[in-house]
Amino acid sequence: MIRRQLTLLLMLAACGSGSGPELAGDRAYGAGRYAEALTRYRAATGPDTPARVWAKMGAAALHAGDLRAAAEAYRRLPVEDPSRGAEAAEGLDQVARAAVRRGDGTALHDAVVGLQAVAPERPIARYALALVRREGGAVGDAGNLLPAAMAAAPDAATLDSLLAAYAATLQAGGGCEPAAPVYRSVLRRSRDLAVRGRAGAGLATCALTLGLAALGGGRADDAAGWFIQAVRVDSTTWTGRRALIGLGDARVGQGDILGAAIAFQSVVDERTSISDSLAQIAAERLRALGAARPPLAPDTGRRGRP
Repeated sequence: MIRRQLTLLLMLAACGSGSGPELAGDRAYGAGRYAEALTRYRAATGPDTPARVWAKMGAAALHAGDLRAAAEAYRRLPVEDPSRGAEAAEGLDQVARAAVRRGDGTALHDAVVGLQAVAPERPIARYALALVRREGGAVGDAGNLLPAAMAAAPDAATLDSLLAAYAATLQAGGGCEPAAPVYRSVLRRSRDLAVRGRAGAGLATCALTLGLAALGGGRADDAAGWFIQAVRVDSTTWTGRRALIGLGDARVGQGDILGAAIAFQSVVDERTSISDSLAQIAAERLRALGAARPPLAPDTGRRGRP
């Protein structure tokens, strides 16, 4: 601790001092009055704040326990002086460690995002895992940290939960095609009912979306494959029953009229009070199939009989 104090004092001296608030901040810092020093350094900031003030402010904020101010100062430091990137990264790492100990999610978020910008090669797996756990998965910037968090997962159950959150992040960004195999991986791996439930619902929604897109593009075979995936999750939900209608449409496109009729009839048989509209759509499809059937050929073997 004494060595660190001496190092910081030498740093202040090497950085040089301006006048007014900055000089007052140096004096307060040297006397161990870190909260006062932070206040003085804040007063010294402005549109063209020199890098040395951000460095001093970061050190004072760390000692004063104001982790958000420290993170902000160290994020600004390399912007003003790119040659001090390593110093900024070390400061942000200290902020992250302190935030984990204190359970300060906001400061941890600021520090981790700062580290990604200042030193992208620096390992942040344990910080990312702590942040994602606090934010409950893919929330805001935490979604971008999920791959790093997975690298620090302590067990298979945690990894499965993070994989499900990662798939949800891909899905939310419109990436159902890359999300679907991740959801399938979770369903193969996990035995946790809650995780499996989230993964199954996500896969069903993505499969329905991709199936409808394929059907609209005239790719009946691809559409059928996606609809089957959605139905396998749960054919009784709205998503599953809508996928059955899509499967029937795809079967029509494949020329499989019997398969189409079975799919449509399944929706009618699973009719519930909350999804009557789907049953009506399926029933209309069935009537259309019946109307499209060619008339039966006459039974010539019965001609001439009474």
